[in-house]
Amino acid sequence: MLETSTAKNSKILAIEDDPEVLSLYKNYLQKRGYEVLSAASAGEGMNLLRDNPDTRLILLDLNLPGMSGEEWIRWYEQQGKQTPVVVASGKGDILTITKGNTRTAALTKPFHMEELQELIEVLLADDWHEQVSVDKKLH
Repeated sequence: MLETSTAKNSKILAIEDDPEVLSLYKNYLQKRGYEVLSAASAGEGMNLLRDNPDTRLILLDLNLPGMSGEEWIRWYEQQGKQTPVVVASGKGDILTITKGNTRTAALTKPFHMEELQELIEVLLADDWHEQVSVDKKLH
C-alpha cells in the first residue's frame, strides 16, 4: 500500500452521485492510505460530515440529486467549517463557483487521479494557505 505522510489519519468525504466515479475515488484514495467516507447525495454528505467532524477534506460533485453542489457549498459555509473542499465537475462555471472562496479548489472532469492526489496533498499540508498564496503571487 502506498501511503504519504499527509494520508496518515486523514479522512476524506467524497460526495458523488455516479456510483462508478464514487467507487473510483474510494478505491484510489484508500490505496494511498486515506479513510474515505462515501455519499451518493448532498443530504447523505451533510449527515456524514456532521457524524465525522474529524473529516480533513471534502470531494464534492456539483451535479447532485436533490441539492446542487452550489447549494451544498452555501450550506457548508453557513456551518462555519474550515475543511477544504475540492469541487469536481464537468460544468463550465466551476471556477466561478469556487472563486473568492479560500476553502475551495476546483478540478474539471475528466481529470487524472494523480491530479486529484497532488491537490489533496497540498490541501492537507499544514502550510497549504502559504503554498497557495505563494503560487498566486508567482502566477
